[in-house]
Amino acid sequence: MDEKKLTKKMLDTLRAHRYAKEEQASKDFAFESQEKDNFLSRGRILMSEAVNSSKKKALNEENNDVYGESFAINKNTPQFGDVRTSQEEMVRKTIGDNVVMSADALKYYPKADDMTLDGKIPSLNMSFQFRFADPSGDGIYVWTDGLQVTDTNLRTVGKIRDAFLNWRQGIVQDADLMEKLKKASESGNEK
Repeated sequence: MDEKKLTKKMLDTLRAHRYAKEEQASKDFAFESQEKDNFLSRGRILMSEAVNSSKKKALNEENNDVYGESFAINKNTPQFGDVRTSQEEMVRKTIGDNVVMSADALKYYPKADDMTLDGKIPSLNMSFQFRFADPSGDGIYVWTDGLQVTDTNLRTVGKIRDAFLNWRQGIVQDADLMEKLKKASESGNEK
């Protein structure tokens, strides 16, 4: 009987110390999150800088003269409507039907001899951009806010990469497409 009481008293003492430590840690965390210059605020600043620098790598038409002039390829563009339609179908087939693309999602930039494809996946609050002539060779950019890391969402990100590889390979295989786009943009057949 005494052993049970002694064991119970020891366990109660251990639990009390653990609860006291947890309570102190939560108070410290609350203080840290309210303080202006602390580990958490510095972490947020570093993350925002990292996100902003990755966005700068993607095309930013306002800041780059080479990418200022574009030739939008719509579904109703006379000689390139089928290109737009086939590329959009390929992306939807690879990623899924929940991909949304605006009317001017596919653009050719004559001064840079480059092409981009922009899309969105509303269910994930995610935007992506494929860039054909990206200097790094991997012209895939993704923007999202608060993506839950689940197996399904990670597979979707993998599908975006697969769609990019298919898209890029399709452009490479259609060797004269970029030349045709350049000629069309020079002749003023925009939109």
